[in-house]
Parts: sequence; C-alpha cells; structure tokens
Amino acid sequence: MVVQLKRRGCGLFVACRALAAAMGLLIAALVPAAAQQPGQPDLLTVAIDDNYPPYIFRDDAGKVQGILPDLWTLWSERTGIPVDIQAMDWSAAQRLMADGKADVIDTVFRTEAREKLYSFSAPYTTIDVPLFFHKDLSGIVDAKSAKGFTIGVKDGDACIDWLHRQGIDTVRAYPSYEAVVAATATKDVLVSCVDMPPALYLMYKSGVQDQLRYTKPLYSGQFHWAVSNMRPDLMRLVQDGFDQISPRERQVIEERWFGFSLNDRVQAEMLREALKYVALAVGLAGLLLVWNGMLRRQVGRKTASLRRAMDELAESEERFRTIFENVNDAIFIHEKGSGRLLMVNRRMREMYRIPHDLPLDAIPFERICEGNPPYSWVEATQWMRAAVSQPQQFEWLARTWDGELFWVEVSIRGASLSEGQHRLLVVVRDISDRKLAQARLEFMAHHDPLTELPNRVLLRDRVAQSITLAERDKRRVALIFLDLDHFKTVNDSLGHVAGDRLLKDVAGRLRGAMRESDTVARLGGDEFVVVLNLVRDGDSVADVAEKIMKTMSSPLYVDDQEIATSVSMGIALYPDDGEDFDTLLKKADSAMYHAKQGGRSGYRFFAARMNADAMAHLNLRSGLHRALERGEFELYYQPQVDLRDGRLLGAEALIRWNHPERGLVSPAEFIPVAEDSGLIVPMGDWVLHEACRQAALWQAQGQRVNVAVNLSPLQFRRGDLEGGVRSALSESGLDPTLLELELTESILIQDHQTVMALARRLGDMGVQLSIDDFGTGYSSLAYLKRFQVDKLKIDQSFVRGVQSDSENAAITQAIIQMAHSLGLVVIAEGVEEDEAAQLLRGQGCDQAQGYLFGRPMTAQRFEKRLLEPFISS
Repeated sequence: MVVQLKRRGCGLFVACRALAAAMGLLIAALVPAAAQQPGQPDLLTVAIDDNYPPYIFRDDAGKVQGILPDLWTLWSERTGIPVDIQAMDWSAAQRLMADGKADVIDTVFRTEAREKLYSFSAPYTTIDVPLFFHKDLSGIVDAKSAKGFTIGVKDGDACIDWLHRQGIDTVRAYPSYEAVVAATATKDVLVSCVDMPPALYLMYKSGVQDQLRYTKPLYSGQFHWAVSNMRPDLMRLVQDGFDQISPRERQVIEERWFGFSLNDRVQAEMLREALKYVALAVGLAGLLLVWNGMLRRQVGRKTASLRRAMDELAESEERFRTIFENVNDAIFIHEKGSGRLLMVNRRMREMYRIPHDLPLDAIPFERICEGNPPYSWVEATQWMRAAVSQPQQFEWLARTWDGELFWVEVSIRGASLSEGQHRLLVVVRDISDRKLAQARLEFMAHHDPLTELPNRVLLRDRVAQSITLAERDKRRVALIFLDLDHFKTVNDSLGHVAGDRLLKDVAGRLRGAMRESDTVARLGGDEFVVVLNLVRDGDSVADVAEKIMKTMSSPLYVDDQEIATSVSMGIALYPDDGEDFDTLLKKADSAMYHAKQGGRSGYRFFAARMNADAMAHLNLRSGLHRALERGEFELYYQPQVDLRDGRLLGAEALIRWNHPERGLVSPAEFIPVAEDSGLIVPMGDWVLHEACRQAALWQAQGQRVNVAVNLSPLQFRRGDLEGGVRSALSESGLDPTLLELELTESILIQDHQTVMALARRLGDMGVQLSIDDFGTGYSSLAYLKRFQVDKLKIDQSFVRGVQSDSENAAITQAIIQMAHSLGLVVIAEGVEEDEAAQLLRGQGCDQAQGYLFGRPMTAQRFEKRLLEPFISS
C-alpha cells in the first residue's frame, strides 16, 4: 500500500477537481462491491496500534478512528472481504500477530529482526523520531548526550531496539505514547523517545507543549503494513485490494484528518478576488466620477488613522519597556557588525553587579564575558557570529563585575530592523542553582548519603585506578573490608537515629586515620571498605589495620551515651588474592567473616580455606530456603518438670533440620545463619504453628501439656507476631493458656512501648510470656515490672556446676528471690546433675529443664513420656 501523505496545492482549478472527485466517488458508490473470489478469506484480521493520531486513535467514546481505519474500510468495500481491525496497545498488537491471531499488522517499522518474520508493503509515510525532554533540562542534543538518563518509550516500540544499538539500555516502557508524553511532562522521566506525529498531537491535546523540547530526529522510520513470510498469497491479495483505491480517494481521506492545504485555500481565494476585480473594472469609470469627492474624506480618515497608529506605537513601546525592564533574565542588545553594546535591562546590571549609573560605553563587555577556559571572549564572539545565520543556545561560565564566576544559559538570536539595521539579541539566564543541584546529584550518585563517603560505584572506579598505578609501579593494593562488631545491638537498644550517628562518627575516624591517597568507602549498613594504594607488603597493611583498631578502641558518644565498639576486618591484596574489584571484595569479605568467627575485634588476611568456608556458609543459607519449602524441619520436645515432685508440666519446642544429605544439622550451626538472613521469621512462624498443632493433638487426647516456643527479635520487628499467634491458636484449637512464648531480654528494650503493648495483647489472649536466658543480658527489674511476664528462665551458664560454684549459686539464689518477689515462676535451664537439682530445689526454684530429666525428643517419644507423669531426678 502506498499512501502519499505530503500535501500538494490544487491550483486554480480546485473546484473543478473537487467536482470531478465527487462524481468519481458517486459513481464508485453506485457500483456494487466486488464479489468475493473463491479461495479468499472470510475475514481479514488487522492488528494495529490504537494510539497513533491522526493515523489511528480512539474518540471520547472509545471508537477507533483515523486515516487507516477509513482506508481499511474502503479496502473491504473494494474486495468484498470483511475487515476486523484489532486496535490495541502496540506490544499487544505485536503479540497478537506473533501468535497467529492476526493476518496483517499495520503501523509497523521495518527492521532486520522483523524482516525475518514478515513481508512488508511499500512504505506509505515517513516518520521522524526525535528525543523529547523537559524544558528544565538542557544539553540533550542527540542519543549520546542522553546516556545516563532513563528514557521513556512505548512498550514494544522500534525506538527501544534503536537505543539498544546505540548502547542505551536504561529505558522505562509505558503502555502508550500518551503515557510517555505525560511521564515526560511530569518529570517521571526527563527524556523520552516518541514518534513526532503522535507526540505533537498528544502534547497540544494535553496542554503540555510549553513544558517539553525536542532534538533533531534521531532517525526516520517508515510505516508499512506486513503479513507473515509464510503467506505470499495473502500479500498479493492485500496489495491487489489497495491497488483498487485511487490516489484521489486516498487524498479525500487524508484531507479529512490532516485538514485542507492553506495553499489550495489561498489560490481559490485569489480566483474569487480576480473575478471581483473584473466586475469592479466594469464600474471603474463610474467610480472615477465620484473619486474627487471621496478623496478629501479619505485624507481625513488617513490622518486620524495615522494619529491612532502613533498612539498605539507609543503604547507598544511603553509595554516593551515595562517587559524589558522587569523580566527575570538579563538582556543585551548588540550591533551586529561591531558587537557594540546598545542596550541592557535592569536585570542585567543586577545579575552582573554593574553599577546602575555606569554608562553603557564604560562597561567592558570583554571583562564580564571572560570566564575560565575555554570560556573566553574569543569564543563568545564566535557564538555571536554564528547567531547571525541561526539562533544559538549554550551554557556559559560568566563573570560578575567584581570577579565572581557563575553559570548562565545564553540564547543569541539575530534581528533585522528597517533601513538595514541588524541587531543581536542576547538573553542570559542565571542557572547557578540548577548547576548546584546537578553537582549535588552527581555527588550523591557516587557517595553514601549518610556519611558522604564514596559508595560502591565510586569505590569500584578507585580500585581500578589503584590497580593501574600498582601495576605500573610494581606495588600492591590492599582492600580492607570492615564490619562494626555488635552494631545490631546498638540499633536495637538505642534506635536507628543513634545508629546513624555512630556510623558517621566511625566514618570520620576512618577518614582521619588514612592517607590522602587512600580511599574510605561505605558499602551500606555497618560495612566499610578501605583501599590502600601502593603498599609494599602485608606487614605495612597490618600496621594500618592495627592503627584502625586503635582508632576505634576509644569509646564513642551518642547523645551522651558512651558506646564501646570495635571492628572486624578482612584483608585482600592485589595481585596476590585477585586482579579485579569484585574478586578482591569477595575475598576480603570472606576474611572479615573469619575474623568475626575468631572472636571479633581483629583482622585476618585472606586464605584459600576461607573461601571454602564462605561457600559452605552460602550453601547453608540456600539450603535453609529450600528446607522450608520441602518440609525438612521437625520439632523436638524437651521435658519441663516441677522440681518439688518431678511432675511433667510441659516441654520446650526445639527446631531440628533433617538435611537430605548431611542428616541432622545442629541448631547452633543454622540458627545464626537464619538470623542473619531474615529466614528466622518464616521459620519461627512455622515453629509456632507446628507446636500449637501438636499440643492441640495432646489436648484432644486428654493431656494438657504446656508448650514453650522461642521467639526471635526479628519476629517482633518484621513479622506479624500477634496475627501469627492468633492464626496458630485458631487453626489448631489449642487452649491459649497452654502456649508459652519465650522472649529474650533484648526484645524488651528495643522499642519498649510497642513491645509492652504487644505483650499486653498477647497476655489478654491467655498466652503465657517468659524471659529466656535471664541474667545474660540487661537483667533490669524496671523492665520486668513493666512487662506482663509470667516466668523467668535462668540461663544454663549459671546452672551448670552450680553445686560447686558459690558465685553461680549466689546468682541463682538472687534471681529466684527477685522473681518470687514479683510473683513470677522460675525455671532453671541446663540441669544435668542431681546435686544441681537438689540445690535449686532448696533455693526455691519452681521448675527445671535439662538432660537430667530428658533430652530433646520427637513428638512420638514425648507422647510416650506423657504416660509417665512423674520424672525422678
């Protein structure tokens, strides 16, 4: 199909041609539609974009309209084959064609990839494709200058492939051109790639034309219709149908949507005016008879008109002067040939700090235009000469009268007045704030916003530079990976604001301890990296690590709160441990992990064994993900007894992992990994539901067994603990008084108002609350009085060997007495010897748990123990 969309004048005989066209259309309308030929399809389905005005778009009622729907309707009339136009989002139209649910695809650009799929018609119009950008943005002239910006495109548009070929992959797809234009106008994206016809239509329709600018076309595409390469017969059929549509019929359809050429209208008007003058010539002789009388009246009217024109000119000059003096941009008017300054406005003198009483000819224009190289007076004159033939716009580093440099945007345009007077109009806008914002954005793109240290992006670049220098000078580069010890405790106890202040103080100390040539960066959280340039050997790096440890050893203060902190460090060397940033960082991270495993507050150099341990850690973490999905976890139950008579009261639910390859994995190995990765939250929820389910089964058998479940601090911060408890109790049917939740002391202090409210709501349900491992944390009576807890659990570190350790015995005695004074039940954990049980019983301890009374066991074995209600020590 060939549709010529360029307008041509119709000449003086437009009326005749229009009449002939109308007759042609009338005759065509009277001729019956062509009968359907054997072998033709019963229906032709056309997939097409539904938002490409004026070729195709929807009216307010959602009906498809435009040039192409009209042409396909006429095609159907000529061929006798019904046409089903499937107008939709362009990406959906392409999928429809690809899935074989359409016969023809229209409004398609021809690309190499598409040529493998389709046979294309001849092009029927050429479409320019520029970049559109918001008016607040400058410097976008082509695809190269748009690199680094996210570019808005329509999903499935050919522009996406074109940008990819230019090395631009940062695009954001929208469902329609209308959405792309709206996103650019509202700065959702600052740059977009949109075909020119729909872009202009949608900009003016939505009233955002003043918000956007556009570049010269990146490329020009041509519209085709196309069919599958596998259907040459269909290609001939469609083309034969369009061959039956005359050029004049196409022109009528195009004029309906593009409008009529002003050239045609003017020539028709000229014809009518010519006929009028012929008629006037006939009466010219009569008019000459009265001309003399009319002349006097005309002179009077001309005189009055001249006076009005002079008054209007004076008024116009006054409006010009008002606008000229009050605009927010500086304006210069120069003589074109000499460059002599003829006029400036008030804002120019303010912007350049030029005294208002200084005459124009005393202003040294070269002085205020002389900026930093290459911003020189010579270059300024070159721009001015270029503006004579074409307007110029550029950014400039200008200079004030007193020598201060500032950024401006300069627009220069030539203007010609009467009698050969030629001027240059220069408009200057102060863009200092914009440049500061751009510089800040550039800084923030490469620096951590909290500490203003280099971030990972800049760190990668610095390491690459350091490696280049080290390779040249035959030296080493050291990458030190630092992690603050116990930083999580600071966040939990004092809050994230205090944690942020601590990080800023640490950053300041690290900067102060390093050389100017070294780099200190923050990766995120409490992780920092130090890059040491041109080091000789590992000993010199160790000296720096010792210096860092000494620097961090003195206490830090946040809100008058003294915080003792330390760092664990891992060290990797170039080229010994790796030759690129990623490898060095990975190995330094692995070495840091081993420093923490070795007791923290120290450093380790990378060794190959560490990498294997790190991989094992990673495999364990991945295995935990799969374990939840595959049901590899199981609960064991450790008996809890009444110390006075040995009666079995309940059990603590303890999670075990039945690994498919390693067998039973120790909780001491996988629980810390689950805590670090956040998997402890879904694991804890599973434990809660499973423990309630099992206790409910025993309850149904007539055995009321208290079941205790450990809670992680992460379940309080990230999970819906209250909802999880309600769900577990509701689904299982367990009596809430049989469920005991064990909290650590750190949970109570992290956000005590929130935790206290949650503890109150859990208590209102009937759930029992206990403090686990009491004595190892904050052990504050103030917290115990505030929170509605029912039980204290003495940590096993005080219980083991209590019968032979007088200090531990004194501690357990104090805890028991304190708990009883608050009305709390006390249970001792880790009771393994009969002598310890007897001593605790004598101190008044209520309950006990430990190997003396039973190891953790499966639910089936514990169920058998329920048949023996008393357990002797």
